[in-house]
Amino acid sequence: MKLEDLRFFTRVVALGNLSAAGREFGLSPSAASARLSALEAGAGSQLLARTTRKVSLTEAGQVFIEHANRALSEMDAAMHALEASTEAPRGTLRITSNVSFVRKHVLPYLNEFKNEYPDVRIEMNITDRIVDIVEEGYDLAIRVAELPDSALKARKLAANPRYLCASPEYIARRGEPTSPADLANHECLGFEPMPTWYFAGPNGEIAHHVHSAISSDNGDFTHEAAIHGLGLTVKSIAHIWEDLRDGRLVVVMQDYPVTRAGAVWAVYPPGKQTPPKVIAFIDFLQKKFGRPAYWETEFRLA
Repeated sequence: MKLEDLRFFTRVVALGNLSAAGREFGLSPSAASARLSALEAGAGSQLLARTTRKVSLTEAGQVFIEHANRALSEMDAAMHALEASTEAPRGTLRITSNVSFVRKHVLPYLNEFKNEYPDVRIEMNITDRIVDIVEEGYDLAIRVAELPDSALKARKLAANPRYLCASPEYIARRGEPTSPADLANHECLGFEPMPTWYFAGPNGEIAHHVHSAISSDNGDFTHEAAIHGLGLTVKSIAHIWEDLRDGRLVVVMQDYPVTRAGAVWAVYPPGKQTPPKVIAFIDFLQKKFGRPAYWETEFRLA
Protein backbone atom coordinates (compact mmCIF):
# COMPACT_ATOMS: atom_id res chain seq x y z
CA MET A 1 0.00 0.00 0.00
CA LYS A 2 1.51 3.31 -1.14
CA LEU A 3 1.48 6.57 0.84
CA GLU A 4 0.06 8.33 -2.22
CA ASP A 5 -2.91 5.95 -2.12
CA LEU A 6 -3.51 6.86 1.54
CA ARG A 7 -3.34 10.57 0.67
CA PHE A 8 -5.85 9.99 -2.14
CA PHE A 9 -8.20 8.13 0.19
CA THR A 10 -8.10 10.87 2.85
CA ARG A 11 -8.90 13.49 0.18
CA VAL A 12 -11.87 11.44 -1.06
CA VAL A 13 -13.19 11.36 2.51
CA ALA A 14 -12.48 15.06 3.12
CA LEU A 15 -14.20 16.16 -0.11
CA GLY A 16 -16.97 13.56 0.07
CA ASN A 17 -16.65 13.08 -3.67
CA LEU A 18 -14.56 10.58 -5.60
CA SER A 19 -14.40 12.55 -8.85
CA ALA A 20 -13.34 15.78 -7.09
CA ALA A 21 -10.49 13.98 -5.34
CA GLY A 22 -9.54 12.36 -8.65
CA ARG A 23 -9.26 15.76 -10.31
CA GLU A 24 -6.86 16.94 -7.58
CA PHE A 25 -4.65 13.93 -8.34
CA GLY A 26 -4.99 14.27 -12.13
CA LEU A 27 -7.16 11.15 -12.46
CA SER A 28 -10.15 10.55 -14.70
CA PRO A 29 -13.35 9.35 -12.98
CA SER A 30 -12.71 5.77 -14.11
CA ALA A 31 -9.05 5.90 -12.94
CA ALA A 32 -10.10 7.35 -9.58
CA SER A 33 -12.65 4.56 -9.12
CA ALA A 34 -10.04 1.94 -10.05
CA ARG A 35 -7.56 3.42 -7.57
CA LEU A 36 -10.06 3.30 -4.73
CA SER A 37 -11.05 -0.28 -5.64
CA ALA A 38 -7.38 -1.31 -5.56
CA LEU A 39 -6.97 0.31 -2.15
CA GLU A 40 -9.99 -1.52 -0.79
CA ALA A 41 -8.72 -4.79 -2.21
CA GLY A 42 -5.40 -4.22 -0.45
CA ALA A 43 -7.19 -3.45 2.81
CA GLY A 44 -9.45 -6.48 2.44
CA SER A 45 -12.59 -4.47 3.26
CA GLN A 46 -15.01 -2.05 1.67
CA LEU A 47 -13.98 1.34 3.03
CA LEU A 48 -16.51 3.63 1.33
CA ALA A 49 -20.17 3.39 0.45
CA ARG A 50 -20.55 5.06 -2.96
CA THR A 51 -23.41 6.64 -4.84
CA THR A 52 -23.29 8.67 -8.03
CA ARG A 53 -23.16 11.91 -6.00
CA LYS A 54 -21.22 11.20 -2.80
CA VAL A 55 -19.26 8.73 -0.76
CA SER A 56 -19.45 7.90 2.95
CA LEU A 57 -17.29 5.84 5.28
CA THR A 58 -18.25 2.32 6.17
CA GLU A 59 -17.55 0.97 9.66
CA ALA A 60 -14.25 -0.46 8.37
CA GLY A 61 -13.55 2.86 6.68
CA GLN A 62 -13.95 4.70 10.00
CA VAL A 63 -11.23 2.55 11.53
CA PHE A 64 -9.01 2.81 8.47
CA ILE A 65 -9.19 6.63 8.14
CA GLU A 66 -8.01 7.14 11.72
CA HIS A 67 -4.90 5.05 11.15
CA ALA A 68 -4.33 6.51 7.69
CA ASN A 69 -4.35 10.08 9.07
CA ARG A 70 -1.98 9.07 11.88
CA ALA A 71 0.41 7.36 9.47
CA LEU A 72 0.47 10.35 7.13
CA SER A 73 1.00 12.76 10.03
CA GLU A 74 3.94 10.71 11.32
CA MET A 75 5.48 10.49 7.86
CA ASP A 76 5.11 14.25 7.33
CA ALA A 77 6.79 14.89 10.69
CA ALA A 78 9.63 12.54 9.76
CA MET A 79 10.18 14.33 6.45
CA HIS A 80 10.16 17.75 8.15
CA ALA A 81 12.70 16.52 10.71
CA LEU A 82 14.90 15.14 7.94
CA GLU A 83 14.73 18.43 6.05
CA ALA A 84 15.63 20.34 9.24
CA SER A 85 18.62 18.09 9.90
CA THR A 86 20.04 18.61 6.42
CA GLU A 87 19.19 22.30 6.03
CA ALA A 88 22.13 24.66 6.43
CA PRO A 89 21.88 26.87 9.57
CA ARG A 90 20.91 30.41 8.61
CA GLY A 91 19.02 33.46 9.81
CA THR A 92 19.06 35.49 13.04
CA LEU A 93 19.76 33.53 16.22
CA ARG A 94 18.39 35.41 19.25
CA ILE A 95 20.14 34.31 22.45
CA THR A 96 19.80 35.43 26.07
CA SER A 97 22.18 34.65 28.94
CA ASN A 98 23.75 36.20 32.02
CA VAL A 99 26.60 38.68 31.83
CA SER A 100 29.50 36.75 33.31
CA PHE A 101 28.93 33.46 31.51
CA VAL A 102 28.66 35.04 28.08
CA ARG A 103 31.75 37.19 28.67
CA LYS A 104 33.89 34.27 29.86
CA HIS A 105 32.57 31.27 27.96
CA VAL A 106 30.64 32.35 24.84
CA LEU A 107 32.13 35.58 23.51
CA PRO A 108 35.66 34.10 23.04
CA TYR A 109 34.24 31.55 20.58
CA LEU A 110 31.76 33.64 18.58
CA ASN A 111 34.24 34.46 15.84
CA GLU A 112 34.93 30.75 15.33
CA PHE A 113 31.21 29.99 15.20
CA LYS A 114 30.64 32.79 12.68
CA ASN A 115 33.42 31.45 10.46
CA GLU A 116 31.82 28.00 10.54
CA TYR A 117 28.27 29.28 10.02
CA PRO A 118 28.53 32.56 8.08
CA ASP A 119 24.78 32.68 7.31
CA VAL A 120 23.83 32.88 11.00
CA ARG A 121 23.47 36.34 12.53
CA ILE A 122 23.88 36.50 16.34
CA GLU A 123 21.66 38.77 18.44
CA MET A 124 22.68 38.52 22.11
CA ASN A 125 20.63 39.72 25.09
CA ILE A 126 22.87 40.00 28.17
CA THR A 127 21.03 40.14 31.49
CA ASP A 128 20.92 38.45 34.90
CA ARG A 129 17.11 38.52 34.61
CA ILE A 130 15.40 35.21 33.75
CA VAL A 131 13.88 35.96 30.35
CA ASP A 132 10.63 34.39 29.14
CA ILE A 133 12.06 33.22 25.83
CA VAL A 134 8.70 32.28 24.31
CA GLU A 135 6.97 35.52 25.31
CA GLU A 136 9.94 37.68 24.24
CA GLY A 137 10.77 35.79 21.06
CA TYR A 138 14.18 34.26 21.77
CA ASP A 139 15.52 31.14 20.08
CA LEU A 140 17.77 30.07 22.93
CA ALA A 141 18.69 30.82 26.55
CA ILE A 142 21.88 29.71 28.27
CA ARG A 143 21.08 29.21 31.94
CA VAL A 144 23.53 28.51 34.77
CA ALA A 145 21.02 27.76 37.52
CA GLU A 146 18.51 25.10 38.45
CA LEU A 147 15.75 24.83 35.90
CA PRO A 148 12.15 25.20 37.05
CA ASP A 149 9.57 22.83 35.64
CA SER A 150 8.33 24.13 32.30
CA ALA A 151 7.31 23.10 28.80
CA LEU A 152 10.62 24.36 27.41
CA LYS A 153 13.14 21.99 25.89
CA ALA A 154 16.53 21.80 27.61
CA ARG A 155 19.91 20.27 26.90
CA LYS A 156 22.66 20.04 29.50
CA LEU A 157 25.89 21.62 28.27
CA ALA A 158 28.09 21.00 31.32
CA ALA A 159 28.20 20.47 35.07
CA ASN A 160 28.72 23.65 37.10
CA PRO A 161 29.04 23.11 40.89
CA ARG A 162 28.98 26.09 43.26
CA TYR A 163 31.37 26.94 46.09
CA LEU A 164 31.46 29.32 49.05
CA CYS A 165 34.54 31.46 48.61
CA ALA A 166 36.36 34.59 49.77
CA SER A 167 39.63 36.37 49.15
CA PRO A 168 42.75 35.39 51.16
CA GLU A 169 42.79 38.95 52.53
CA TYR A 170 39.25 38.58 53.92
CA ILE A 171 40.09 35.22 55.53
CA ALA A 172 43.23 36.67 57.11
CA ARG A 173 41.18 39.56 58.55
CA ARG A 174 37.97 37.80 59.62
CA GLY A 175 38.91 34.14 59.89
CA GLU A 176 37.44 31.18 58.03
CA PRO A 177 33.90 29.91 58.78
CA THR A 178 33.75 26.19 59.52
CA SER A 179 29.96 25.68 59.51
CA PRO A 180 26.83 27.49 58.30
CA ALA A 181 26.21 28.70 61.86
CA ASP A 182 29.44 30.74 61.64
CA LEU A 183 28.07 32.76 58.72
CA ALA A 184 26.04 34.95 61.10
CA ASN A 185 29.37 36.49 62.17
CA HIS A 186 30.61 37.13 58.62
CA GLU A 187 29.95 39.51 55.75
CA CYS A 188 27.90 37.54 53.19
CA LEU A 189 27.62 39.33 49.88
CA GLY A 190 23.98 39.29 48.82
CA PHE A 191 22.95 38.43 45.27
CA GLU A 192 19.26 39.30 44.88
CA PRO A 193 18.27 36.37 42.59
CA MET A 194 19.75 33.97 45.20
CA PRO A 195 18.65 35.24 48.65
CA THR A 196 19.26 31.89 50.38
CA TRP A 197 22.35 29.67 50.35
CA TYR A 198 21.98 25.93 50.87
CA PHE A 199 24.61 23.57 52.26
CA ALA A 200 24.79 19.80 52.77
CA GLY A 201 25.05 19.00 56.49
CA PRO A 202 25.38 15.72 58.40
CA ASN A 203 21.63 15.71 59.10
CA GLY A 204 20.37 17.10 55.80
CA GLU A 205 20.28 20.38 53.92
CA ILE A 206 20.95 23.61 55.84
CA ALA A 207 19.54 26.94 54.63
CA HIS A 208 21.26 30.25 55.32
CA HIS A 209 19.26 33.40 54.55
CA VAL A 210 21.72 36.05 53.44
CA HIS A 211 21.70 39.39 55.30
CA SER A 212 24.43 41.82 54.35
CA ALA A 213 25.34 45.47 54.21
CA ILE A 214 26.39 44.88 50.58
CA SER A 215 24.12 43.26 47.99
CA SER A 216 23.49 43.51 44.26
CA ASP A 217 21.33 42.20 41.45
CA ASN A 218 24.48 41.67 39.36
CA GLY A 219 26.63 38.57 39.72
CA ASP A 220 29.78 40.26 38.47
CA PHE A 221 29.51 42.87 41.22
CA THR A 222 29.43 40.30 44.03
CA HIS A 223 32.26 38.42 42.34
CA GLU A 224 34.49 41.51 42.23
CA ALA A 225 33.43 42.50 45.73
CA ALA A 226 34.64 39.13 47.03
CA ILE A 227 37.99 39.53 45.24
CA HIS A 228 38.37 42.95 46.91
CA GLY A 229 37.92 41.41 50.35
CA LEU A 230 34.41 42.66 51.07
CA GLY A 231 32.94 39.31 52.09
CA LEU A 232 31.94 35.75 51.31
CA THR A 233 30.01 34.76 48.19
CA VAL A 234 28.62 31.64 46.53
CA LYS A 235 29.76 31.29 42.94
CA SER A 236 29.76 28.61 40.26
CA ILE A 237 33.05 27.05 39.18
CA ALA A 238 32.53 28.36 35.63
CA HIS A 239 32.54 31.88 37.09
CA ILE A 240 35.55 31.67 39.41
CA TRP A 241 37.88 28.85 38.33
CA GLU A 242 40.58 31.25 37.14
CA ASP A 243 40.41 33.18 40.44
CA LEU A 244 40.78 29.93 42.40
CA ARG A 245 43.66 28.82 40.20
CA ASP A 246 45.49 32.13 40.55
CA GLY A 247 44.80 32.59 44.28
CA ARG A 248 42.50 35.61 44.13
CA LEU A 249 39.79 33.53 45.82
CA VAL A 250 39.82 30.43 48.03
CA VAL A 251 37.08 27.90 48.75
CA VAL A 252 35.96 27.78 52.37
CA MET A 253 33.75 25.51 54.48
CA GLN A 254 34.40 22.43 52.33
CA ASP A 255 32.89 20.13 54.97
CA TYR A 256 29.51 21.73 54.12
CA PRO A 257 29.39 21.74 50.31
CA VAL A 258 26.96 24.01 48.51
CA THR A 259 23.84 22.21 47.26
CA ARG A 260 21.37 23.10 44.48
CA ALA A 261 24.35 23.68 42.23
CA GLY A 262 22.62 23.24 38.91
CA ALA A 263 24.49 23.09 35.62
CA VAL A 264 24.87 24.95 32.34
CA TRP A 265 21.76 24.44 30.23
CA ALA A 266 20.69 25.34 26.73
CA VAL A 267 16.96 26.09 26.93
CA TYR A 268 14.79 26.58 23.85
CA PRO A 269 11.10 26.75 22.88
CA PRO A 270 9.04 23.58 22.51
CA GLY A 271 8.08 22.28 19.11
CA LYS A 272 8.48 19.25 16.89
CA GLN A 273 11.34 20.72 14.85
CA THR A 274 14.20 22.68 16.41
CA PRO A 275 15.73 25.11 13.87
CA PRO A 276 19.14 24.07 12.50
CA LYS A 277 20.70 27.34 13.71
CA VAL A 278 19.77 26.43 17.32
CA ILE A 279 21.05 22.85 17.04
CA ALA A 280 24.29 24.08 15.46
CA PHE A 281 24.98 26.57 18.26
CA ILE A 282 24.25 24.07 21.05
CA ASP A 283 26.46 21.41 19.43
CA PHE A 284 29.22 23.99 18.96
CA LEU A 285 29.20 25.04 22.62
CA GLN A 286 29.24 21.45 23.85
CA LYS A 287 32.33 20.76 21.77
CA LYS A 288 34.09 23.92 23.01
CA PHE A 289 33.30 23.31 26.68
CA GLY A 290 34.29 19.64 26.56
CA ARG A 291 33.14 16.69 28.67
CA PRO A 292 33.93 17.32 31.47
CA ALA A 293 33.98 21.08 30.89
CA TYR A 294 37.37 22.80 30.91
CA TRP A 295 36.47 24.83 34.02
CA GLU A 296 36.27 21.53 35.92
CA THR A 297 39.45 20.01 34.49
CA GLU A 298 41.53 23.21 34.77
CA PHE A 299 40.96 23.51 38.53
CA ARG A 300 40.48 20.79 41.10
CA LEU A 301 39.93 21.30 44.82
CA ALA A 302 42.60 19.83 47.05
